[in-house]
Amino acid sequence: MSQEPIFPNLPPEIIINILSRLPIKTIISYKLVCKPWLELLETRDFADSHLSKSLPGLIIRKSTIDGSNYTKTLKFFELNDESDHDRHHNLHYNLVTEFDHDSFISHYTCIQGSANGLLFLRDLNTKPNTLHICNPITREYLELRSREKFLYSYPTKVTYGFGVSTKTGRYKVVRVFHECTRDTNTKALLDIPKSECHVYTLGTGSWRKIAHDHAKLEYNCRSTGAFLNGNLHWLVVDLEGTCRISCFDLETELFRTFTIPFNVILNRSRCLGDLFVLGDRLCICDNTSEDEIVIWLMREYEDETSWAKEYVMSKRPDLDGECNEVVRPMKVFRNGDVLMAWDDYFLFYYSERDKGSRSIAMFECMGSIDSCLHKPSFIPLTNFPMENVMSF
Repeated sequence: MSQEPIFPNLPPEIIINILSRLPIKTIISYKLVCKPWLELLETRDFADSHLSKSLPGLIIRKSTIDGSNYTKTLKFFELNDESDHDRHHNLHYNLVTEFDHDSFISHYTCIQGSANGLLFLRDLNTKPNTLHICNPITREYLELRSREKFLYSYPTKVTYGFGVSTKTGRYKVVRVFHECTRDTNTKALLDIPKSECHVYTLGTGSWRKIAHDHAKLEYNCRSTGAFLNGNLHWLVVDLEGTCRISCFDLETELFRTFTIPFNVILNRSRCLGDLFVLGDRLCICDNTSEDEIVIWLMREYEDETSWAKEYVMSKRPDLDGECNEVVRPMKVFRNGDVLMAWDDYFLFYYSERDKGSRSIAMFECMGSIDSCLHKPSFIPLTNFPMENVMSF
């Protein structure tokens, strides 16, 4: 006996448009209603329609120590940006899904990036060369493998980035590695005798080595590559100690650099700043000062003269003094609050109203916390041929 259409009087594109506006939890529950609904909600048309309307939420990898127990979880929160929540910051975050990190990756990982509904994860410590792509909504993941043995150790540095090309819509992972020669006493950078760039396009199953014209630039191995306007961006240093931005076009696969009109990161003995995306702009967050956090915004993309000092935040009294943590700004709420991460220790927000910083109680833990903004999607990883997709 054949099943009746979902909405017999509506064309499929209208049905998809309606359903793609529903909350994530509702869509997941609708997949259980009947087979026609399941089939429709798993089409590429629905996934693309939903992604075009999807708003960024907060993805968190949380490692918690409770006595002798060590647990790792991955959670995704929708962000509620209503102005009446400005006095109760915990109400900004609505849990959508969570699962045991070890259910699909047993090693210690960090979040290296998010682009159009997919997460890029990197194993640390035990398997530093193992990389994964994951969709936490469809609960699928795959491992990016190197045919050649890509092994490295200090003083070689490896930096990654993850994004989507603007025209073809191809998801790509970029890997830049280089060897550094340093002064044995001062540790100053003297030369970069070897530098290579590899690109992995999802669905091809292999890495490609590409031309890397800006080889004499030092990349920070802790940087994740800021993805904006179809390009990846890293804060880099040349042999003269000048700070620049290295930009990689994911469509043309060409590098270019542009300068910044200040050297705020490198005119001190320590480097505690990096490049991020805040809203739809590039930003540099500098945590080198003992009592302030400074955020610079590039108001006009690629215009070196448009950098502006947007925020100067006083640190909490318990965070004053010399530190070694990079601060990562993630989102500006409607009420002016700025959601930020203090390295992988805790999340906090800066209140533009009272010029103070406060931690967020629901994200405090005895352990570590890794986070980034993530746009949820129903894009199945099985759309990419040549990949070994697994579910969890």
